[in-house]
Amino acid sequence: MQLYKNNLEQEIFKILEMAHENVVIISPFISLNTSEKLVDILKDKQIDCKIITRFERKSFIEKASSLDALKLLVENGVKILALKDLHSKVYLIDYKMCFVGSANFTNKGLNLNHELLLFFDEKYEVEKFNSYANELLTSIGDWLITIEQIKKEQEIIERERGRREEKEEIIDSWGADLKLEKIDDENSIVLSVPAGDTIHLIEEYFVHAHPISSGYNYSSTKYITFRKAKGGVMNKIYKIDRTFPIEMKVWESEIDKIGIPDKVKDRLINYIVNRYRDFEFNKAPKYKFYLLSLLCDLPNEPHPPANNAGGWLYTMKDLKESTGQVFTIKKKKNI
Repeated sequence: MQLYKNNLEQEIFKILEMAHENVVIISPFISLNTSEKLVDILKDKQIDCKIITRFERKSFIEKASSLDALKLLVENGVKILALKDLHSKVYLIDYKMCFVGSANFTNKGLNLNHELLLFFDEKYEVEKFNSYANELLTSIGDWLITIEQIKKEQEIIERERGRREEKEEIIDSWGADLKLEKIDDENSIVLSVPAGDTIHLIEEYFVHAHPISSGYNYSSTKYITFRKAKGGVMNKIYKIDRTFPIEMKVWESEIDKIGIPDKVKDRLINYIVNRYRDFEFNKAPKYKFYLLSLLCDLPNEPHPPANNAGGWLYTMKDLKESTGQVFTIKKKKNI
């Protein structure tokens, strides 16, 4: 890890020029000059570039962010997604290198303000930010900014320029609204199940599945976490958005009947296809599927004294606060 306090634009564009496959930029505000430099880098390369930013009228009027910049980027093949209340700043290059810090992708952020950026290039460090970016991209879904929308917004702002006295009242904002769920009851029950070698599929597609059979009669809960192989470490809590059975011999036609958005359907299909490559759905004719959304990380990595099979129940509070071994509700009652 390296810390940069000066020459931020020079440092970040030096790494951006090394990109070969993909770039993900998460920044509330975007300026035209930084966008022009990014387009110069992308134009001669086949790079998949995605940007997550705010689409907020007040910011455009006050020139904190630039519609011209967004227009230039979209015209040059960059996919831009809108997220309300975005504040984080992350720059991922080929999912192998990453900048994280306080600086927006603007001239002020990279050249004029007092800002800092941390640079990571170790795999175990970068993976955490890859996961964060993928979670955002998945959750935002179809909130894609188009040229038509940018032009319409430019027309509205032109009409607003003569009404500066009302500027403070202009709060129009468009984009995904991913409000973090408030957990009022820290004693909420969380189901914990072993995920084994499928953990990477769960974390990538936010889908889980298990056979519908007598050995999988888990308690019904609103939240779920997954125990990893070799120790049973739990590092995330998910909210269970929906569950349903699928008969695996006809899974393709079954999915069409469920009635889920195309983005979610793609996640489900990818999970099944990729799981079939390494694991057969052969323990039962039907499987119970879980559609998930990330609730929170468990940075202290709680784990059971022994990682046996089965579905166990913990309290939200114990999972969040434990810094080593954590005991199930049943076990705590007997202690």
